[in-house]
Amino acid sequence: MKKTKITLSTDIKFLQVVTSFVENSSLAFGLGRQETLRLTLASEEIFSYLCGVLGEEKELEVTCTEGIYFVSVEFIFERVALSLKAFNITARPFFRQDQDIDEMGLLLAARSVDRLSLNELPDKRLNLKIIKDKAYPEPEEVRLPVIAPVESYFIKRPDLDEIKMLSRLISTYYRDYPVPVAYTIPGKLSDMVASRLYDAAIATDKTGLIVAGLIWKRMNEKVVELFGPYLFNQKKESNISESLVNFCIEDIARTEIIGVFVRFATPEFPKGSFEPTGSLYWYNREAIALEMPTYYRALHEDAGAVVYIPASLSAFIEDRYRSLALPREVIISSYYGEDMGDNSVIITELDQTQRAAIMHPLQPGKDSLENIQRHIQIFKKEGINNIFSLVDLGIRGHLFIMDDLFNCGFEPRTIIPHGQRSDLVFFQYKI
Repeated sequence: MKKTKITLSTDIKFLQVVTSFVENSSLAFGLGRQETLRLTLASEEIFSYLCGVLGEEKELEVTCTEGIYFVSVEFIFERVALSLKAFNITARPFFRQDQDIDEMGLLLAARSVDRLSLNELPDKRLNLKIIKDKAYPEPEEVRLPVIAPVESYFIKRPDLDEIKMLSRLISTYYRDYPVPVAYTIPGKLSDMVASRLYDAAIATDKTGLIVAGLIWKRMNEKVVELFGPYLFNQKKESNISESLVNFCIEDIARTEIIGVFVRFATPEFPKGSFEPTGSLYWYNREAIALEMPTYYRALHEDAGAVVYIPASLSAFIEDRYRSLALPREVIISSYYGEDMGDNSVIITELDQTQRAAIMHPLQPGKDSLENIQRHIQIFKKEGINNIFSLVDLGIRGHLFIMDDLFNCGFEPRTIIPHGQRSDLVFFQYKI
């Protein structure tokens, strides 16, 4: 990926330097003018805020990265106590004091970008990252080819035009199935595969006509997530699905990837060589639930890990570790009154088309219970029935949030080994 980088002091006099840097980098990376404006606005507000909390003469690194289908801006700085409550989707400006006015800038930043994250680097510095996706045209209506069941087929990686056709076929044949919206936008899916963060395989007949496809992406340096397989008018007993999955496994088995997770398994998914990890319920517009099993397959030996969990999660987590034969040292811990700050922060990944929301805890706070409840109220108001929360067992601060999730009506549904710093637990709100 192409990058540009500047290092400067946290002095408000350099504000125009930062905004010009982000704007020019984004345009050079192909981001549209409207999206560039939003990313520049978010960067302006974040830099202004960091100048206030870090003080002058502190070193700040700002890096812009071209991800082909997105542009990201990273702010790397020394660890400091941050008030990031404005990044909550429930945040509202109050203007009762100067701090509220400062945090209004963060609220504008949060509303201007598509994704945001805050991570601690190995050298203990913090990395605040914002991402803006490129805009793509909605696909026009076209006549799709007639696809007949096949007995013989060929597995291959798709070229550009085949990726766009795969996208159209998925949106047509799996219209009523939970599919990531980006996969139904031909131009975006093409760029996602070109970025090498995603990959795909297709099955074709002898004429080259696509009869099935599979998509996968790297969740991190250890785990790949599969989507599909997507079969187009093929017989249920066909072994195309297994061939597509094997193609993917053979490809990533030669890398450092140690496991494969499947969240959106289609009915055609060949589950024989995978271990079940739980299930998620997916509600359609009529609030009718579809239970979707989730799966995991280890490709290499698991080196083991230590995880800290509350007692309320122990039965679920120990059952999952036992069934997956994962070597884990499980330590039961709880909140003992240590300081965690007043305001919790939850970053929300929204998909209005699929009526879904995934809450990612960023930092705990004394108001975690109330904050989760406020998020649920907003989701219900927007008609969102698929409400999830992803909790990383490798982040000690997440330990304090799990009991609050239970108290708000969430339940653990599945686990993703090595999904982030450590294992991820998928909680789902019971409607």
